[in-house]
Amino acid sequence: MARTRRTRRTGQLSDSSMILNEPTTGGRFRPSRRRVDAEAEAAWIHRSTQLAVDYGMLPPRAGRPIRFAVPPQTPNTNQDYDQNYDHDQNNSIEDHSVYQPAIAHARYHWLERYAAQRQQRSDEWQMLVNQATSTYLHCQQSSHNWTNLKFPMEAVPYDCTCAPDTVHWRSVDLIGLLQRHVAFQIPFCKCTPDVIRLLHFGFLASSAKKPRTAFSVPLVQLHHDVWQASSISTGSFIKGLSKFLDARHARPMLSRGSKRKRQLRVPFSHSTDLFFQISLASDRIVDQGLQYNNNQKWARRCPRCFGPNDHEHKANLAEPDFIVAMDGNYQQRHYAHASKDTPSDDQYPPIFLQPSEVNSSTTLCKETEVHVAGIEDPCAASHKVADDSRDATTWEKCDDSGLFGVSCRHDVPLLYANVYKTGEKLYYPISILKQIFSDYPQSKIGILYDIGCQLETHINKQNFFPDKQSSLTYGTSVFHAYVHKWLCQVKYNPRLNKWWGLSDGEGLERLWSFLSSLVSSLRVSTRPHRLNAIHARSQYYGEGLNETAAEWLHNKLLTAKKTITDSGKGLRKLHQLPILNNTEGRNYTNEFFQQQWDDEQAYHLGTNRLFQEKQEKELGRLLRLEDQLESEWSAASLNVAEAIARARVVSSLTAEIEEQRRKVGNVMHLLNLTEPEKDQLLKIWHTKTELRQKFLALIEEKRPLTRVCRPGEQSTLGTSMQHKLLDALRKRAKQLHNVLNEYVKRVEEFAAEFPDRAHPIIIDYNSLMRIDSDDAFWNDGLFTNQNEPWAVDHNTQKGIWLLASLNRGLEEER
Repeated sequence: MARTRRTRRTGQLSDSSMILNEPTTGGRFRPSRRRVDAEAEAAWIHRSTQLAVDYGMLPPRAGRPIRFAVPPQTPNTNQDYDQNYDHDQNNSIEDHSVYQPAIAHARYHWLERYAAQRQQRSDEWQMLVNQATSTYLHCQQSSHNWTNLKFPMEAVPYDCTCAPDTVHWRSVDLIGLLQRHVAFQIPFCKCTPDVIRLLHFGFLASSAKKPRTAFSVPLVQLHHDVWQASSISTGSFIKGLSKFLDARHARPMLSRGSKRKRQLRVPFSHSTDLFFQISLASDRIVDQGLQYNNNQKWARRCPRCFGPNDHEHKANLAEPDFIVAMDGNYQQRHYAHASKDTPSDDQYPPIFLQPSEVNSSTTLCKETEVHVAGIEDPCAASHKVADDSRDATTWEKCDDSGLFGVSCRHDVPLLYANVYKTGEKLYYPISILKQIFSDYPQSKIGILYDIGCQLETHINKQNFFPDKQSSLTYGTSVFHAYVHKWLCQVKYNPRLNKWWGLSDGEGLERLWSFLSSLVSSLRVSTRPHRLNAIHARSQYYGEGLNETAAEWLHNKLLTAKKTITDSGKGLRKLHQLPILNNTEGRNYTNEFFQQQWDDEQAYHLGTNRLFQEKQEKELGRLLRLEDQLESEWSAASLNVAEAIARARVVSSLTAEIEEQRRKVGNVMHLLNLTEPEKDQLLKIWHTKTELRQKFLALIEEKRPLTRVCRPGEQSTLGTSMQHKLLDALRKRAKQLHNVLNEYVKRVEEFAAEFPDRAHPIIIDYNSLMRIDSDDAFWNDGLFTNQNEPWAVDHNTQKGIWLLASLNRGLEEER
């Protein structure tokens, strides 16, 4: 049999193993290679290289790396293996730094082209939003929200003015809830954009120009509702949908020109973005159609705060008209490498302040910084954001550093400011207050903020809102009040001061927990998508709170009644006890507790106690250090050199103590204390201050263990992190034990040495862990006012707290 060309070719290679790796070709003849003149090719390479050198894309010839040939090694070489390896490495190392200009040049132009393409796509979508919104609303009404027609077989009728010969058909993959149509033929014409034509068929396009994929409106609506409730990722939703549809259809959906399955995550995200833009435009149409003014827009967010108040009666003219809470969130940040978008003012959703509004406050704050230079806040060291130094250098990979938000007392989110490459700066709350005052210029506002003490100081010193300062009332959020000094709590703790009711100022913490599931995905999304997603979920969260407003108010009423009952029961028990050291034998009364609270407030707020207390505690620290050194040196035998060093330290410490005594002065002599009594009390005071710091550190360390995100979960931490946290808690507990033992020892020594003097309360570890961070135990009045019942009498302190709780409950009930 005569061999064909193919059999002859195979036979010639039958003895070669290369036949296993030779690719087969579809044609019978291999095309011949194009012969190029070697000299012309070398000249072309030279011209191209020189052109790259001229434009800085390649280094000059003298600076290019040179590779040296490595001489072959013989088996009989006497060199060590390590020496040969080093020699090879030195000869083969290439200096890649010389190519950095070329890499940077190419990257710059690539990013420029990429940004231009993204901007072009964004502009194409923006041109279609208004028309798509009108078409969506028309089709939604005519099809009863796409329920009475079989799409895409029965499209909503529309008029087309194009000639029949100008209508062309194009294949589009259509994906719905229960069905999908692969390469479905859709007619397109010039008078109607492709996106609008697909909307008439009941589908949202995934591209503004010549879409190849579209998703049904009911499918996108379902995804939007599910995402708002659970923040399901787009990839997971599409993966599950594809598996569901694959089981219902025999024909697979493949990528064009390939045998691989289509990846629909990116096209679906484009369709959901279009749906969100349509939703925003629909909201604007409602506002314009109903002619809402700014006050009515606020009332739509929270009718209970900003709605009509025709029959509302205030107990006092100084009572705030509404209470807002402010807080920052630095988990909701965005990586700069994820996208280079710069949203304009009109691209910010309604719940966000526009950047131009924030920038005006930024300029104003920087111009008045000189007025607050040198202000020292007593709580700055206790709160992380009080002395906030986080900026672009701390998170150099981020452009949007987080959010600064405000919510009403009903936890409804009202407004956000996008934090851009900064920390928690003053101009964010100033911008929000300016927005509120612009719409409610005559209203009185209560502000609950983690560092409300600092906010009031800066607003007053920098003279912001000069004609509105009397309309502002400041407080600290309840669960952050414990980090503030007692001097600060007397003025700012909402549980101790009037007009706050049972508002805790922690509504935004609950909101941040609700938004926490978006953190990982939004860090790598585009900047507009991040803003839109936060707006959509916040809107859903607020609508849910408004829908359950009756239940929320009922629960608040039950809490207020329980607070009133418990406080009244505790006060009635105290009313049966005699007042401490009262010669007339009178019992405690609510009037007595109120008078004592007024006296305590007058003492703390009417005098400048901050500097004096700081100096007294510093003296107590030096006296404690002196005792510690004495105990250590007395237990050890010293040689001559150590004795000389000890004498120098003692001399220096004695001089510091005397200087500190001079700064403190004779204030404590007014309490009829002798020098030994004063020194002992100062040591106890400083020990108690350190005890509070260790106590707060342990409480703060335990918070992640008790923080729950979803019902049924015990903690948001994994097993490994829980073990690490428990180890840290053991260290904190050991430190707290040590300081507590020292405190108890010093108090017992003081009580034994001066039995006629009032001494601080002795407490054990279990009792300490059961009290709150704002318990009367932490009141330092004993060290400054030993003759006042509010400072030394535990029953008086308890009565003041119970009376304050009763008043807050009555305010909440009203």
